[in-house]
Amino acid sequence: MAMSKKISIQLSEQSIKKAIKDLEQYKKDLNRKIEIFTEKLARKGVEIAERQVNKSPLGKTVTLRTEVKNADGISRVVLIATGEIKQSEDYPPFNTLLAIEFGAGIHYNPVPNPNADKFGLGVGSFPGQIHAYEDYWFYWDEKQQKWLPTHGVEATMPMYKASVEIIESVKDVAKEVFG
Repeated sequence: MAMSKKISIQLSEQSIKKAIKDLEQYKKDLNRKIEIFTEKLARKGVEIAERQVNKSPLGKTVTLRTEVKNADGISRVVLIATGEIKQSEDYPPFNTLLAIEFGAGIHYNPVPNPNADKFGLGVGSFPGQIHAYEDYWFYWDEKQQKWLPTHGVEATMPMYKASVEIIESVKDVAKEVFG
């Protein structure tokens, strides 16, 4: 059923019943298309987020998933990313997703994530920088049982870039789904 379907009605019981049936079918079609619309946008977001996560050496520590909720003509899809928490005696807990999203170290991240200020996070915001120097620092490697130098992690910004892609795609996806 096209989204611009006209429903004509006459003042008769049969015509009113047909109009009600047509409206119920229109509502059903609209709800189905809303679900398709949100799922297509979510897929675009997941595709971009996965690509950006996989660009990072820490990418294997991040999981992505979506939660879909459809009720009463409202369709919600949430893209959720979860990073591993790395712990050390010398540092507070370190979330790998935050390192991938906002970067760690100015060597790879001279320009911060555009949302860094909004969340109070960003390059160089890791607390207790006791092993940090100009553009590198040392971290304790559990496997090798020694301190190793690093320039940090480049911010590949999976969630930021996914949100930008979703926002930029809304109009095209709406045209595709709703006609």
